[in-house]
Amino acid sequence: MRSGSEYGRSDFDATHFMVLSGIWDLPIFRGKSDGITKFLGGWQLSGIFTYHTGFPWTPINNNCLQTPGQQFICPIRPSGYAGGAGTSTDNRTFRTQNGNFSGGGPNFFDLTPGPPGIGRNSFRGPRYRSLDMTFGKTTPLGERGSLQLRMNVFNVFDTLNLSPFTFNTPSIVIQNQFFGTAGTTPALAGRVLELQARVSF
Repeated sequence: MRSGSEYGRSDFDATHFMVLSGIWDLPIFRGKSDGITKFLGGWQLSGIFTYHTGFPWTPINNNCLQTPGQQFICPIRPSGYAGGAGTSTDNRTFRTQNGNFSGGGPNFFDLTPGPPGIGRNSFRGPRYRSLDMTFGKTTPLGERGSLQLRMNVFNVFDTLNLSPFTFNTPSIVIQNQFFGTAGTTPALAGRVLELQARVSF
């Protein structure tokens, strides 16, 4: 087996990972103590923006390799990579035919059964981007009680985030027509709105 063929990135490696968060105390009805202020004031708006590059994946060859002991190993990694594939992690790339591998996977890899010619997790899948926000307030109820109202919105802009490529799916099988694309892989959750009301005492 070639030196370094088992070396590779973790399945959950994200080279670039960014999280930005903030809280804004809305200025409406601030600084007063009457009933209207208690009812209409005290609202907060908070948000979390998350971005990371795509998770790594490994192309596989759906041929089998016969060992000296007459055992068969399936599937296997390609025995060589000719180079030249794109490196984009944008959703538009993974929604086009063959993504970064224009013309299909067989144009880029040596599919002759043999020792692995590439390391594990040599390529990157779709990147992830989402903004989650919360709008809410807490209103005192007497000396000990309180009423908390919240509206949580996940993926505010309904951003399309494609699922990571997983083992032995059409997206990573070099001979498959869907190789390099997310054509058969469902997307992650779209916009989700959640309303909460909680009384504490």
